[in-house]
Amino acid sequence: MRTIILLLVAVLITSCGEKTAEKPEAKQQIKFAEADISSNEIVHLTDFEDNYYNLDQILEENKGKLVYLDIWASWCGPCKAMMPYSEKLQEKYKGKDITFLFISIDQDTGKWERSAKQFNLIENSFLARNYPKAKLFQDNNVSSIPRYMLFDKTGRLIDDNARRPSEKDLETTIDAFLAI
Repeated sequence: MRTIILLLVAVLITSCGEKTAEKPEAKQQIKFAEADISSNEIVHLTDFEDNYYNLDQILEENKGKLVYLDIWASWCGPCKAMMPYSEKLQEKYKGKDITFLFISIDQDTGKWERSAKQFNLIENSFLARNYPKAKLFQDNNVSSIPRYMLFDKTGRLIDDNARRPSEKDLETTIDAFLAI
Protein backbone atom coordinates (compact mmCIF):
# COMPACT_ATOMS: atom_id res chain seq x y z
CA MET A 1 0.00 0.00 0.00
CA ARG A 2 2.81 2.37 0.95
CA THR A 3 4.53 1.67 -2.40
CA ILE A 4 1.35 2.47 -4.31
CA ILE A 5 0.93 5.79 -2.45
CA LEU A 6 4.57 6.74 -3.09
CA LEU A 7 4.15 5.85 -6.74
CA LEU A 8 0.97 7.96 -6.98
CA VAL A 9 2.68 10.92 -5.30
CA ALA A 10 5.64 10.64 -7.68
CA VAL A 11 3.31 10.58 -10.70
CA LEU A 12 1.34 13.57 -9.40
CA ILE A 13 4.50 15.57 -8.70
CA THR A 14 5.93 14.97 -12.15
CA SER A 15 2.63 15.57 -13.94
CA CYS A 16 1.86 18.79 -12.08
CA GLY A 17 5.22 20.29 -12.86
CA GLU A 18 5.66 23.02 -15.39
CA LYS A 19 5.23 21.78 -18.92
CA THR A 20 8.04 22.63 -21.25
CA ALA A 21 7.21 23.55 -24.78
CA GLU A 22 8.01 20.81 -27.18
CA LYS A 23 10.51 21.86 -29.77
CA PRO A 24 9.26 21.46 -33.30
CA GLU A 25 11.20 18.98 -35.32
CA ALA A 26 13.78 20.65 -37.48
CA LYS A 27 12.76 20.34 -41.08
CA GLN A 28 15.14 18.18 -43.06
CA GLN A 29 16.81 20.42 -45.62
CA ILE A 30 17.68 18.81 -48.93
CA LYS A 31 20.35 19.82 -51.40
CA PHE A 32 19.41 21.11 -54.82
CA ALA A 33 20.88 18.03 -56.53
CA GLU A 34 18.45 15.82 -54.54
CA ALA A 35 15.32 17.90 -55.25
CA ASP A 36 12.63 17.12 -57.78
CA ILE A 37 12.88 20.08 -60.14
CA SER A 38 10.88 18.55 -62.97
CA SER A 39 8.00 21.04 -62.69
CA ASN A 40 8.14 24.65 -63.75
CA GLU A 41 4.88 25.31 -61.90
CA ILE A 42 7.01 26.58 -59.01
CA VAL A 43 10.17 28.66 -58.75
CA HIS A 44 13.07 26.42 -57.71
CA LEU A 45 15.60 28.18 -55.49
CA THR A 46 18.90 27.57 -53.75
CA ASP A 47 20.67 29.38 -50.96
CA PHE A 48 24.41 29.94 -50.42
CA GLU A 49 24.88 26.33 -49.24
CA ASP A 50 23.03 24.93 -52.28
CA ASN A 51 20.06 23.95 -50.11
CA TYR A 52 16.83 23.58 -52.07
CA TYR A 53 13.78 25.81 -51.53
CA ASN A 54 10.85 26.82 -53.64
CA LEU A 55 8.90 30.06 -53.66
CA ASP A 56 5.64 28.40 -52.59
CA GLN A 57 7.37 26.95 -49.53
CA ILE A 58 8.81 30.35 -48.59
CA LEU A 59 5.45 32.08 -49.02
CA GLU A 60 3.84 29.39 -46.83
CA GLU A 61 6.50 29.92 -44.14
CA ASN A 62 5.74 33.66 -44.23
CA LYS A 63 1.96 33.40 -43.92
CA GLY A 64 0.75 36.31 -41.83
CA LYS A 65 3.36 38.61 -43.36
CA LEU A 66 3.58 40.66 -46.51
CA VAL A 67 6.33 39.49 -48.83
CA TYR A 68 8.14 42.03 -50.99
CA LEU A 69 9.99 40.14 -53.70
CA ASP A 70 12.99 41.70 -55.42
CA ILE A 71 14.05 39.94 -58.64
CA TRP A 72 17.56 41.05 -59.55
CA ALA A 73 20.96 39.98 -60.92
CA SER A 74 24.60 40.83 -60.24
CA TRP A 75 25.13 42.24 -63.74
CA CYS A 76 22.10 44.58 -63.55
CA GLY A 77 23.10 48.21 -62.91
CA PRO A 78 19.57 49.44 -62.05
CA CYS A 79 19.15 46.48 -59.66
CA LYS A 80 22.34 47.41 -57.82
CA ALA A 81 21.30 51.08 -57.72
CA MET A 82 18.13 50.07 -55.81
CA MET A 83 19.97 48.06 -53.12
CA PRO A 84 20.68 51.02 -50.78
CA TYR A 85 16.98 51.92 -50.92
CA SER A 86 16.07 48.30 -50.17
CA GLU A 87 18.36 48.38 -47.15
CA LYS A 88 16.67 51.55 -45.83
CA LEU A 89 13.25 50.03 -46.43
CA GLN A 90 14.20 46.88 -44.53
CA GLU A 91 15.48 48.99 -41.65
CA LYS A 92 12.26 51.05 -41.55
CA TYR A 93 10.08 47.93 -41.40
CA LYS A 94 12.28 45.87 -39.09
CA GLY A 95 10.08 44.00 -36.62
CA LYS A 96 6.95 44.51 -38.75
CA ASP A 97 4.95 41.81 -40.52
CA ILE A 98 6.86 42.01 -43.79
CA THR A 99 9.58 39.85 -45.30
CA PHE A 100 11.96 41.14 -47.94
CA LEU A 101 12.89 38.36 -50.33
CA PHE A 102 15.69 38.63 -52.88
CA ILE A 103 15.77 36.27 -55.85
CA SER A 104 18.64 36.52 -58.28
CA ILE A 105 18.33 35.29 -61.85
CA ASP A 106 22.10 35.07 -62.31
CA GLN A 107 23.42 32.12 -64.29
CA ASP A 108 26.79 32.27 -62.49
CA THR A 109 26.44 31.16 -58.86
CA GLY A 110 29.74 32.75 -57.85
CA LYS A 111 28.76 36.18 -59.18
CA TRP A 112 25.42 35.97 -57.39
CA GLU A 113 27.08 35.03 -54.09
CA ARG A 114 29.67 37.80 -54.30
CA SER A 115 27.09 40.46 -55.19
CA ALA A 116 24.58 39.29 -52.59
CA LYS A 117 27.22 39.43 -49.88
CA GLN A 118 28.44 42.82 -51.13
CA PHE A 119 24.91 44.17 -50.65
CA ASN A 120 24.49 42.31 -47.35
CA LEU A 121 21.72 40.12 -48.79
CA ILE A 122 22.47 37.23 -46.48
CA GLU A 123 18.98 36.57 -45.15
CA ASN A 124 16.19 35.64 -47.58
CA SER A 125 18.53 35.64 -50.54
CA PHE A 126 18.13 32.94 -53.17
CA LEU A 127 19.17 32.00 -56.67
CA ALA A 128 16.37 31.10 -59.10
CA ARG A 129 17.32 27.86 -60.79
CA ASN A 130 14.52 27.78 -63.36
CA TYR A 131 14.42 31.31 -64.67
CA PRO A 132 12.79 32.14 -67.10
CA LYS A 133 10.81 28.88 -67.37
CA ALA A 134 8.97 29.02 -64.04
CA LYS A 135 5.26 29.80 -64.20
CA LEU A 136 5.65 32.94 -62.03
CA PHE A 137 8.13 34.43 -64.51
CA GLN A 138 6.11 33.35 -67.54
CA ASP A 139 2.68 34.44 -66.28
CA ASN A 140 3.95 37.84 -65.18
CA ASN A 141 6.20 38.48 -68.18
CA VAL A 142 9.36 38.88 -66.10
CA SER A 143 11.71 39.71 -68.94
CA SER A 144 13.45 42.75 -67.50
CA ILE A 145 14.84 43.54 -64.08
CA PRO A 146 14.78 44.89 -61.49
CA ARG A 147 11.29 43.60 -60.92
CA TYR A 148 9.36 43.78 -57.70
CA MET A 149 6.30 41.85 -56.58
CA LEU A 150 4.16 42.11 -53.50
CA PHE A 151 2.37 39.17 -51.87
CA ASP A 152 -0.32 39.67 -49.22
CA LYS A 153 -0.38 38.03 -45.80
CA THR A 154 -2.00 34.90 -47.25
CA GLY A 155 0.73 34.47 -49.88
CA ARG A 156 -1.41 35.71 -52.77
CA LEU A 157 0.29 37.87 -55.41
CA ILE A 158 -1.34 41.31 -55.18
CA ASP A 159 1.05 43.38 -57.29
CA ASP A 160 3.12 41.74 -60.03
CA ASN A 161 4.89 45.02 -60.82
CA ALA A 162 5.26 46.70 -57.44
CA ARG A 163 6.95 50.04 -56.91
CA ARG A 164 10.72 50.22 -56.62
CA PRO A 165 12.24 50.64 -53.15
CA SER A 166 13.20 54.22 -54.05
CA GLU A 167 9.58 55.25 -54.66
CA LYS A 168 7.75 56.77 -51.70
CA ASP A 169 4.44 55.29 -52.94
CA LEU A 170 5.77 51.86 -52.00
CA GLU A 171 5.80 52.76 -48.31
CA THR A 172 2.20 53.97 -48.57
CA THR A 173 1.21 50.64 -50.13
CA ILE A 174 3.12 48.60 -47.54
CA ASP A 175 1.63 50.62 -44.67
CA ALA A 176 -1.88 50.12 -46.04
CA PHE A 177 -1.48 46.34 -46.30
CA LEU A 178 0.18 46.09 -42.90
CA ALA A 179 -2.84 47.86 -41.40
CA ILE A 180 -5.20 45.15 -42.67
